[in-house]
Amino acid sequence: MATVDEYLQTGKLKHSSLLKKAVLAVFHLNNKEVKRELKVNHNNKTLLFWSEPTYLGVTFDRILMYRPHFESLCKKWTSRVALLRRLAGSRWGAAVTTL
Repeated sequence: MATVDEYLQTGKLKHSSLLKKAVLAVFHLNNKEVKRELKVNHNNKTLLFWSEPTYLGVTFDRILMYRPHFESLCKKWTSRVALLRRLAGSRWGAAVTTL
């Protein structure tokens, strides 16, 4: 974090004073280290460690297999496809080609 602070000072940049928004995530391929949590301090405050961060709607896991993201997409789309199937199977409403 000292290197980050030095970089910000040389570029005359300011970091967010709200450390509640700053989180820490680690991505790696070593399965032995998956459960390990890092403790990083910045200005005498510990950054929150997040094992499955979400960025721009994509949920990342520790080994970048995107399993939590695909599971949430599957749940979301299963309900939507089921609704379309019910509408297409009924005798009222739009034709199958329209749906």
